[in-house]
Amino acid sequence: MGRSLCPVGSPLDVQIRILYFCATLADGGNQMEAEDKRISLKIDVRSGTIELDAPADSFEQAIEKTKELTNSLDLRGREDVPTQSDAPSVESSKREPQARGSATAHEKVRSKPGKPGSAARAGRLASFNPENELLNEEQQRAIRDFRTSKAPSELHDEVLVALHQGEQLLTRQGFNFNQIYTLMWRAGTSPLPKALDEVLRVLMQQQLVERNDAGYFLKFIGRERVERELPRKKE
Repeated sequence: MGRSLCPVGSPLDVQIRILYFCATLADGGNQMEAEDKRISLKIDVRSGTIELDAPADSFEQAIEKTKELTNSLDLRGREDVPTQSDAPSVESSKREPQARGSATAHEKVRSKPGKPGSAARAGRLASFNPENELLNEEQQRAIRDFRTSKAPSELHDEVLVALHQGEQLLTRQGFNFNQIYTLMWRAGTSPLPKALDEVLRVLMQQQLVERNDAGYFLKFIGRERVERELPRKKE
């Protein structure tokens, strides 16, 4: 027995999720009367129900055809199939790459030196965490008295005095940013430099300070400046 399907009405509507179709049965090549042998099938994907209306003598055939049809269709629930409101519009799709590009550019700007967020990097006052155990009480009094005697009036000299006393009191060379800040703080320097890394960069250019694996230390010229040129003579 030959069978053919013909769709009735509009295609499957994504919002309503209801499919109607009609089947016309043919026996021995002779067409049956469409009005007498019309089969009506209603599939509600949202509720998961199927309604079949067919003549009694064609019902079994209609059942078999319905099984074949439902097996070939994607009868997922409404939550699995995006609706028109869920689907992104063309305009929003075009804007997404631009938005991602803007965010990437913003991140690059933030990572550049001097931009917001750079104040907390190493060598900046915002990152200073005092090392309370670096100097004992006697050493704290000594570095404070030494600074008072040398009376540094410039920020660069404040750093040199702190390094000089750190090397003398702790008998070592090489101090990191946090330790130099701590030495200056214990010496009574106020205010502390906001950008210690920049001060040390200038001192290195002037050949007053050098750097090794342990950190920054005074070169001979820097030590001589502290011991022989400070306090500055009044003109």
